[in-house]
Amino acid sequence: MLLWPPGTGKTAFAEVLADALDRELVARQASDLISPYVGETEQNLARLFASVDPKRSVLLIDEVDSFLADRRQAQRQWERTQVNELLQQMERYPGILIAATNLMSGLDGAALRRFDFKLEFRALKPEQRLSLFAREALGDAEAPVPENLARHLEALNSLTPGDFANVARQQRLLGEALAPEAFLRRLLAECRLKTASSPA
Repeated sequence: MLLWPPGTGKTAFAEVLADALDRELVARQASDLISPYVGETEQNLARLFASVDPKRSVLLIDEVDSFLADRRQAQRQWERTQVNELLQQMERYPGILIAATNLMSGLDGAALRRFDFKLEFRALKPEQRLSLFAREALGDAEAPVPENLARHLEALNSLTPGDFANVARQQRLLGEALAPEAFLRRLLAECRLKTASSPA
């Protein structure tokens, strides 16, 4: 199971793992599987596992917390049956399953015990921030980051690879290279958005 927060590279990790094993990555979001009709989500889960070749694929289910809420807190029968269905499919599945979530709290304890590894992905360390900034904003991961920019980067403790990817996409959409100072301002904006949207 891959834990924590958005933009830290959980999906990229699954892609690298599948590539290293020379397997196809079969990735599904919760929204691909959840149905408003009672019983259909369970059928979608069963069909997914039945359709994947466990010897040739790595199966990734993102936002798995949608299916693995603590059954003790369930108020409706279908909330329990969804958890039960996924647990049964996991028990029978002989291949590599990766489950990713941004929400660790509230997951079913029995479900957590079924994962052999729980890997926590965190925000970038200071040296990682500098290296990624040098690569994305200066064009060379080994380039020295000017001291004034480095000080600002050091303070951005919540930066993730996803933030850099967002700013790089913005740069491509604008059709022009951002100056390092402008790149940093956009990174700061990404961090502020996360702070503003996080629960109090």
